[in-house]
Amino acid sequence: MPVAAGLAANEIMAVLWAMFVAYSDVTERRIPNYLVFGASLVCLFALAWGGQAPLGGSPISVAGGFGLALLLTLPGYLTHRLGAGDVKMLLTVATMGGHALVLQTFVIGALLAVLPALAYWHFPGRLGGRVPCSTSSRCLPFGAALGGGLIGSLLLLPLVHSR
Repeated sequence: MPVAAGLAANEIMAVLWAMFVAYSDVTERRIPNYLVFGASLVCLFALAWGGQAPLGGSPISVAGGFGLALLLTLPGYLTHRLGAGDVKMLLTVATMGGHALVLQTFVIGALLAVLPALAYWHFPGRLGGRVPCSTSSRCLPFGAALGGGLIGSLLLLPLVHSR
């Protein structure tokens, strides 16, 4: 049922969830488990109850989304480039909409994550002349970029993902 700007209520809830996750990742440098596990539980309940993920996607698509999310994030986690919250967030996106939503979210999120790095590379003097995160290998809040990727996927690419 469309609510505002062509978005259904479940899509609005997903956008709000992504905003909370992004805010938490930017401000606290962590993604709380209650956000990812709570959303996953709700989505898995909806999948079991209605046979479809809240943002569209069959159980097979959700299972494929789990595999794709692990394939995309585990290498970064194992090399200490991503945190566990980033992995869990993309797994939650899989429970929301399946493999197509995971791929769209990751691609848009990766593009959003590259923008600050390019800005620093092209304008190092304007950013204080120091490396933005010299003390940690996980300096970029990738969960925030994934949140932006989910929002972008829902707002900019509504015809691509299945409903």
